[in-house]
Amino acid sequence: MIRNNHYLKWIYTKCTNLFSVLIVLCFVSADVVTATDTINSSQFIKDNETVTSAGGNFTLGFFTPQNSTNRYVEIWWQPKFTVIWVANRNQPLNDSSGVVTISEDGNLVVLNGQKQVIWATNVSTTPSNTSVQLSDSGKLVLTETTRGNILWDSFQHPSNTVLPGMKLSTNVRTGTKVEITSWKSPSNPSVGSISSSVLQRINILEVFIWNETRP
Repeated sequence: MIRNNHYLKWIYTKCTNLFSVLIVLCFVSADVVTATDTINSSQFIKDNETVTSAGGNFTLGFFTPQNSTNRYVEIWWQPKFTVIWVANRNQPLNDSSGVVTISEDGNLVVLNGQKQVIWATNVSTTPSNTSVQLSDSGKLVLTETTRGNILWDSFQHPSNTVLPGMKLSTNVRTGTKVEITSWKSPSNPSVGSISSSVLQRINILEVFIWNETRP
């Protein structure tokens, strides 16, 4: 009987240790599963939360520039913490209550603490089933989940940085430009007066730097 009691205690101890290990593994697995480069219609990120590209080169999250108190949703190059794209350039948040999510109409939006939209991808024909992925090239892509059609991407709406794979262009028929624009100052990423774009005149492609409307 004494031996049986010792044996039962030994079994109980082993089972308890095994259960503890399984609990730890469950938490680790949960962390791995929730670490994602994608936002879908059932997810959102709050201030101090981030989305990181699969290779770890780029991160999307909230950021305050030096010598500023405003909050912006930005993509930065992780190794040097270099900001390469800003969503709400002209409409900063004044506190840490901001949220990045997908709205009911399928657009990616930035909301303030009162749930007001301060920035959106503004795609007019979005289906409700969409997702957003941050690629390891630094491109943020809004995709129709069912068919995989790309509805919007940040390379077509750059800030002040050109990345590999990004193309500055001008649609001759519509006049629509993909151009980069300066920050107003190192502490203010709103659209500045200097921009760079390309124009095609008499079949010659020319690169311009503009000060407002003056080349």
